Amino acid sequence: MRKTLKQLILLTIFIGNSFVIAAENISAHEYAKRTHNNIIVILQTKNALFEEDSELFVQEISNAFSPIVDFERIARNVMGKHYKVATSSQRGRFSEAFRESLLNTYSKTLIEFKDEKIIVLPPESQSKSPNKTKVYIEIITSSKSYPGVYSMYLDKNNEWKIINIVVNGINLGLTFRSQFYSLMEKNNNDISAVIDKWIASI
Repeated sequence: MRKTLKQLILLTIFIGNSFVIAAENISAHEYAKRTHNNIIVILQTKNALFEEDSELFVQEISNAFSPIVDFERIARNVMGKHYKVATSSQRGRFSEAFRESLLNTYSKTLIEFKDEKIIVLPPESQSKSPNKTKVYIEIITSSKSYPGVYSMYLDKNNEWKIINIVVNGINLGLTFRSQFYSLMEKNNNDISAVIDKWIASI
């Protein structure tokens, strides 16, 4: 069950690709509603590409993925307390390794869940900060539905970026942080060794 939910979390990141907008008189919720119909078309077209050329498929996902997700910020949060003691090179290596691991995992998830639906719910209340918001969603599968939420912020380019996702109580950021901390413990807090193992698992 946890594996399925983790895959659904990754699926929502791709859906979030539709939120790449500047904050010009439009909210993340409004834009999500406007592009909802396009999401289904995107999922179906990417499915066919996977069978024809898997490497190109991953590249297509990367092109759609990158503008909406703040990989560097998420990777920093995953490293947690270890980020401060990591070198600049280690931080960069892990950020790239983390990005690649998400892309590769998502490529398979996209195929498996291509027929699922994600409904963007109306905002429950006005965000206290104009630069941050939570977008609530409902993921509908063939047998169940799951509540979810995107944590988003406006970056320096005035674009909405996803920095965390929670689906049915499972926190993406905390899940990956737990994995990173576990690897650190098993490798005597050797950050380089942990990054090497993360890369090897891609």
